[in-house]
Amino acid sequence: MNRQALHFYEFGVFRVDAQERLLYREGEVVPLTPKVFDTLLVLVQNSGHVLEKTELMQTLWPDSFVEESSLAQNISLLRKALGEGASERQYIETVPRRGYRFVAEVRETKREAAEATTTDETALTVAAPHADDVSHAPVARRRVRQVYVLMAAVLLCSAVAGFFYARAHKNRRAKTETAAKSIAVLPFKTLGTEDETELLGLGMADALIIKLGKLPRPSVLPTGSIIKYTKRDADALAIGRELGVDAVLDGTVQRAGERVRVTAQLVRLSDGKTLWSGKFDQQYSGIFAIQDSLSEQLAAALVSELTNNDRQRLAGGRLTQNTEAYQAYLMGLYFWNRRTEENLAKAIGYLQQAVEKDADFALAHAVLADCYYLCQTSGYKIVPRGEALRRADESARRALVLDDTIAEAHTAMAGVKMAYREFEEAGREFRRAIELNPNYAVARVRYGYFLFGSLRLEEAVAEMKRAQELDPASPVTNAALAFMLRMARDDDGAIKHNRRALELQPDTIGAHAGIAESYIRKGMFDEAHAEIEKVRQTEPLMAVQLRAYAFAAAGRRTEALAILSELQQSDASVPPINYALIYGHLGDKEKAFEWLNKDSFSPAARALLHFDPDLDPLRDDPRYEEILRREDIARASK
Repeated sequence: MNRQALHFYEFGVFRVDAQERLLYREGEVVPLTPKVFDTLLVLVQNSGHVLEKTELMQTLWPDSFVEESSLAQNISLLRKALGEGASERQYIETVPRRGYRFVAEVRETKREAAEATTTDETALTVAAPHADDVSHAPVARRRVRQVYVLMAAVLLCSAVAGFFYARAHKNRRAKTETAAKSIAVLPFKTLGTEDETELLGLGMADALIIKLGKLPRPSVLPTGSIIKYTKRDADALAIGRELGVDAVLDGTVQRAGERVRVTAQLVRLSDGKTLWSGKFDQQYSGIFAIQDSLSEQLAAALVSELTNNDRQRLAGGRLTQNTEAYQAYLMGLYFWNRRTEENLAKAIGYLQQAVEKDADFALAHAVLADCYYLCQTSGYKIVPRGEALRRADESARRALVLDDTIAEAHTAMAGVKMAYREFEEAGREFRRAIELNPNYAVARVRYGYFLFGSLRLEEAVAEMKRAQELDPASPVTNAALAFMLRMARDDDGAIKHNRRALELQPDTIGAHAGIAESYIRKGMFDEAHAEIEKVRQTEPLMAVQLRAYAFAAAGRRTEALAILSELQQSDASVPPINYALIYGHLGDKEKAFEWLNKDSFSPAARALLHFDPDLDPLRDDPRYEEILRREDIARASK
């Protein structure tokens, strides 16, 4: 008979089973990660004594490099599991500048394993036959035996069923324990490094985002959403809540000479539980191998079963082996994400350095292509628009020759094709980008606008919704979705997402303009003028047109006509469709169609002609339908 000792520690309503590594609260199992259980066991075994932080860390992570924050995280999770409040320290006391002490009274017990399996004699009883019924005693005894047999069978069946249920429940829990529909990979904290490597932590995050983004699940926030946390003081869980994700990957990277150490942990926001952790220590030149290993281990923790195709996706797209090129790329990536004219100029400079140091650095070519594409679409004067388009084309082609699996390169090429009005090819490039990286929100936003220009509004709305789900903390995705909802006549939804865009970036002028237009359609003219005033501070010409529209819709003809007269006498460049819209609301259809017939109708203008509810006053006129036929546009439904 096995007489192995069972070891228990009891305190308050809790019981620790040291052998089975379980914590019970009044008989119910309290889930703990292995490392948090180790922390608890060390504390209770040394109850009443102060354990120095260094001593605890050496005990819990022998022969490993970890930060003090890892210990603090374990203590925090343990306190939460024990039900300690922020001001209540019933079990674990923090000793300032030293360590921790378990202050609750702990009772230690042991008993033999064989005892634990012995049937309690009082657990099952059957009444004896009555004294007046002695003649029937043999029958009664047989009945007693039958009852014993029946009850034993029931207990056996229950035990077997319970075993299989527990095992199935455990398996289900194991598969779903790490389930996270969305994660944010935060810039790794860079510890004690020199200036030239301060963006190394951002590089680690970006590499993981690129790799994990290639998997169909979970959703991974893009680099643009997390880049602002590169130099952060905020807690990882607080950032995760701000970003609206299910889990965050938090880590550190430390370079010492030619060595680099990386630690990472995946934490679930709902309960603060660490779902996965890893430590890596290599030569700095091997940092790319660390990124590969980290991404595969993390993917395995997030996805219950990685397919061969998933593993191939993770293995593809190696960045570069040239550390100088990599550093230049990181700087370029940092400034590319900031999007302003000044920052894009810096991004181009760094990315050009990257491709000069490694001409085969495909991703650097792809991001460089996108920089030039943004210069062309934004009208930035870094290079002339025609030259910007030519360079975008050249860089995107070079990236695709080097690596056809880079979603960023296909997205940039799709933009180039749009500029060249090669719409069929542009659509193919967008779809290929999304196929390669389903989580690349930039591709989905631009594809959404492409679909809108192709008069496929329902698909455009769906694409923008997906982009916003992938990157909910982006003012761009929220404003883009708001625009599509406005075209789909959902003004309340449009106002909501425009407001969200402004919360994220208060100077998003397009969001103020979109809210104003929605208010005008809802007849909320005072609120509309308040938003227009905010537009006027940055975009006075846009504000003037919006004000004329608001006056016309409100029936204030004199004010609207005065603004229209001033606009027409000025040198202001106003799209003819905007004049038509305002005259339509004034009831002057002759003027409205006079202006509409002056428009050359770009793809965006054709889509507005088809969908924009602001043009509703003109839709019942036969001349409007004639323009739709002329432009080969199906009759817009109201």
